[in-house]
Amino acid sequence: MMTNQELIRQARQTNLVAYLIDKGESLKRVGKNFMFEEHDSLYIKDNMFTWYSRNAKGNSIDFLMYYYNMTFQQAVEELTSKPLDNIQIPSYKPPEPPTRAENEKRVLGYLCKRRGLKNSIVFSLIKQGKLYQDTNGNCNFVICDWNEQPIGEETVGTGDTRYKLISTHSGFGFHIIHGNPSDILYFESAIDLLSCYQMYQDRLTHHLLVSMGGLNSSIIHELHKLKPNSKHWLCVDNDLAGTNFITTMKQEMEELHIFQPPKNYKDWNEYLCGVAEKEKG
Repeated sequence: MMTNQELIRQARQTNLVAYLIDKGESLKRVGKNFMFEEHDSLYIKDNMFTWYSRNAKGNSIDFLMYYYNMTFQQAVEELTSKPLDNIQIPSYKPPEPPTRAENEKRVLGYLCKRRGLKNSIVFSLIKQGKLYQDTNGNCNFVICDWNEQPIGEETVGTGDTRYKLISTHSGFGFHIIHGNPSDILYFESAIDLLSCYQMYQDRLTHHLLVSMGGLNSSIIHELHKLKPNSKHWLCVDNDLAGTNFITTMKQEMEELHIFQPPKNYKDWNEYLCGVAEKEKG
């Protein structure tokens, strides 16, 4: 007979995709992941889930507790079809949102000195409430819905080890709007978005610039539904992942346009910094 520990381990490792399909849930393959058709920010891969719009993620047990409101014991028994001795486990709780710091010194130093963004652009975002520093010194680019109501953050580390965390998605991303947009530009990150904006600010007068926080097709699908008559531009990196993303998206939407930095630069921030270095020389 299996012990509690062994049953819990088996439950955590249960293939969530297979379980949900067997339960009759409607899933759609998106690359290596599966997406809930009725929740376009809920992604499943193997035994893990990420629900971007609700800042929730975890393994198979966590999913059943969060999505189906099961107790820990019910989730383990459901996934293993075996009884579990009664034990008390706290309910699943998503991580807390970042806490704002008293100032933005590290954010200013990182974005302006290390990433080459103009002070005026960074100060403007802070003044508008679209950028803040948290108590860990990270940059937090505020994600708003299309009514400009804050719903999450794209968090970028300012230390030597780069990392990025998206606390919400659901078809939304950090964005800036100019005029009455007839063109929509999609970037892999907020910093790439701002780098491109800085270089072409005079030309981007009727545009919506959006960070996907990675290669996230749900944002493109959402905005394509909302603004079908706009021109939609993929402004992704010059790397294999970016190339594959363009290929996949063009198969779904032939009318997509492409706008990337020159081929000798990986991304928009590298292009911005490279041009600045040449001008110094």
